[in-house]
Amino acid sequence: MDIWGFGCVLFELITKKPLFPGKDELDQIHRINNILGTPKPEVLERFRSQATHMDINFTPKKGIGLEKFLPAGCTEDLKDILNKLLAYDHS
Repeated sequence: MDIWGFGCVLFELITKKPLFPGKDELDQIHRINNILGTPKPEVLERFRSQATHMDINFTPKKGIGLEKFLPAGCTEDLKDILNKLLAYDHS
């Protein structure tokens, strides 16, 4: 399991709901961008260079953040680890 996948599973264990329940791949990407915001241009360029079946061209937007979806009482440490696990780029 990769870091991103672990972040999604951890979120689901905490909330008992999927974080990005898209109807298809494009819908899921839009949900991710709505919550986390669009990636930085250099990250998007890396995605574009590896994409073989879709055009990666998203309007820049600031996400609403994960905190809105977490239950009351979540610690700052938990919020921090989820934000780090669900980062577009870990470098």
